[in-house]
Amino acid sequence: MPENQTPLFSPLRFLILMFAFLMMVAPTGCGQKLHNSSSQATTAEAESYKPKIELTHIGLAKGESYLGDHVYYVEGKVKNLGNRVVQRIELTFFFKDSLNQVVLKESRKAVEYKGGGGLEPQQSNNFQVAFEHLPKDWNHIIPDVEVYTIVLK
Repeated sequence: MPENQTPLFSPLRFLILMFAFLMMVAPTGCGQKLHNSSSQATTAEAESYKPKIELTHIGLAKGESYLGDHVYYVEGKVKNLGNRVVQRIELTFFFKDSLNQVVLKESRKAVEYKGGGGLEPQQSNNFQVAFEHLPKDWNHIIPDVEVYTIVLK
């Protein structure tokens, strides 16, 4: 290569291209959403409604994926003890080790109604959430489960 030509793939060019690419695909505002007062009120209302969601019959089942991997299912019932219709419920699962320390904390959608439906007041629904890759030091005991977030209709 002649001395006055720069190589096509120099480290500096690579860094500049990567920076330009990241700037194009990076979300603006670092993922922050603007909230107006009505959405804040809705969030506060949903937060205060969380204690009206009852979790019962929590259990654990084991299965196998199509690839032969172990899949664990956390199953149970959710009941709406309040007077509002609930459209979506997300739960947080706390998997622990033999020392009762949390080794995995993960929030997942447990119930979601589409098309205008919802979990009516005083009604129950079953849920089942699958987990494929749990930590090796998990104690294989049913995880603690709590309501993470809800969406009211």
